[in-house]
Amino acid sequence: MSDENKALVEKFINEVYNAGNTDAIQDLCVPGSMMAGGLVGQFMAMKSAFPDNHFTIETLIAEGDRVVAQMTVRGTNSGPMLGLPAFGKLDTPIPPTGKSVMTTDISIFKIADGRIASIATEFDQINLLRQLGWTFTPPGFA
Repeated sequence: MSDENKALVEKFINEVYNAGNTDAIQDLCVPGSMMAGGLVGQFMAMKSAFPDNHFTIETLIAEGDRVVAQMTVRGTNSGPMLGLPAFGKLDTPIPPTGKSVMTTDISIFKIADGRIASIATEFDQINLLRQLGWTFTPPGFA
């Protein structure tokens, strides 16, 4: 089962994350789940801001109904950014910087009946934004 689960996650990463094929979400995720219905907008926003983004799987580990993917993410900010999760909803698009970035992502996929039921992700968004020129000041240091 581990090999099948790993193959499913690898297909999801290649089809959805890399190719931007949001139609594949319906086929690869549990029907009617939050996964199947809630991801399209997030992936469209990412592909809009980073049309050439690419997730490279560095490590793929499967145990039971879980698959962990450690990935390197590369892309060029050649489109507007909108709705950054770490900072709440941004209603005004942020113009592209043209800068290339590299960051990391660790995702834990839960598999049920041969489909993805959920994903828990740690995406280094702060690192990505710093590479785009954002600055962050800790509270009390302004």
